[in-house]
Amino acid sequence: MPHPTLDPSGTTPTRDSVTPKISWKQYVADFVKAPRQARAALIGSLILVAISPSALSALTPFVAPAYAMKTGTPPPDAILLFVTLPLIISPIILPFVGRWVDWQGVRRIALPAVILYAIAMAAIPLGAGKTWLLGTLLVLASTFGFAASLGVVYKVISSWFPEHRGIGFGLIGVTSSLASAILSPAFQWLVNGDAPATPPAGSHPPAAPGGAPASAVHAPAPTVHPGVFMGLGWNDVYYVIAIAIAVLGIPAVLWLISEPKVAAASAAPKVLDANLPGVPFKQAIRTRSWIFILLLLTLASTGPVAIRQNAVAFFGQTGIDAATVSLGLSVLFGTSVAGLLVGGTILDRARHPWIVAVLIATVPVGLALALINSGSVALLYVSMALLGFETGAESALGPALIARYFGLKSFGALQGLFLAITGVALALAPYAVSEIKAVTGSYTAPLLTLVGLTVIAVVLAVLLPKYPRPWVPQVPAGAAAPGQQTVA
Repeated sequence: MPHPTLDPSGTTPTRDSVTPKISWKQYVADFVKAPRQARAALIGSLILVAISPSALSALTPFVAPAYAMKTGTPPPDAILLFVTLPLIISPIILPFVGRWVDWQGVRRIALPAVILYAIAMAAIPLGAGKTWLLGTLLVLASTFGFAASLGVVYKVISSWFPEHRGIGFGLIGVTSSLASAILSPAFQWLVNGDAPATPPAGSHPPAAPGGAPASAVHAPAPTVHPGVFMGLGWNDVYYVIAIAIAVLGIPAVLWLISEPKVAAASAAPKVLDANLPGVPFKQAIRTRSWIFILLLLTLASTGPVAIRQNAVAFFGQTGIDAATVSLGLSVLFGTSVAGLLVGGTILDRARHPWIVAVLIATVPVGLALALINSGSVALLYVSMALLGFETGAESALGPALIARYFGLKSFGALQGLFLAITGVALALAPYAVSEIKAVTGSYTAPLLTLVGLTVIAVVLAVLLPKYPRPWVPQVPAGAAAPGQQTVA
């Protein structure tokens, strides 16, 4: 029986047998020559990504501390409410949305989803007085948001641009990151205005009369000049977002989103579908390659998201104001675009897995710089840039490594399992950091822990096995004309 990570064809492919690299000029030319409906569908998909929960994650670093300050809620509980619960629960619906899209079509699913998304976002302020209701509305809004965006855009892009799925999926990440970079300072200003977003470093919410918990009272409003814009507050900003979702999302679904009509029967034999090369799912998850990939990318992902969601409080203790932090987050989201493009390009051309260690080594370095920062804005930007680069690179690392080591036979199942496991880490890391800080009174312990975990990730990347030979689809004799090149 051949080794599970070897080319099942038993032959070493020549350079001519590998899919030729396509230049950016060719991508642009193919887009320009694409049917009008295809171009519109791509634009509509990117609009839905720009208003998705992924892009609007730029809001939570400012909403959570503003909510905690106004209500006296402990910061870890605010992060649990606004970040952890929606991220853990909401993505569960995506596999079901995918099946509904296959059965009903993208527009029939996307339209009600985006309408419910806007309604749920507008309803979030109604739960201000009841934690259980607020949590439910946040989860519902995130659920409908994922259904209206990630639940449909991959199908749209795959259908219209089957030969350029890679760059199409990359545009999803680029759009999300760019939207977050632009929206970060905008959200900070809408929530806090020109007033301070958090109490001074080391202060605590006041205690209620009679020994009642601090959450029973509201923190006093800061004293500022009457002409200073105080922001909309954590709750009213959701009305603005809900209007934007409706104004942008509904027309995008009605007038832009579509999928090509497919003939009822096709004369072309499904040769490649029946002969996809690769490792079966059950066999793949028992390999050292899979275990190392899963562990290293899960550990590496904890640092950037934990810093991002705790950024206002963490850097605020060093004297850096929320407006400056919002620009730092814009740097993070902006460099994630560079990480996505550079990381994907490097992985396409690299012949050895050690390059993965180089790409994710930016995380412990960025965390260490954040930890030693005593109020330097320049150091804030440098640490955020390093963390952002890895965030983007990681978006390309997961699917690229899975395809490289295990082929396409079980790619969808492996990628889905990978996202499910790393998603839990992304949801829990910010809460864990905030909770440890609340217990210890300092961010030193949780950040040192993150540095240690991400160093372990780098070590695991160094220990990755050698890449197997490229996976080449097997075409039965007679299925292709003599001399015809088969492209995966």
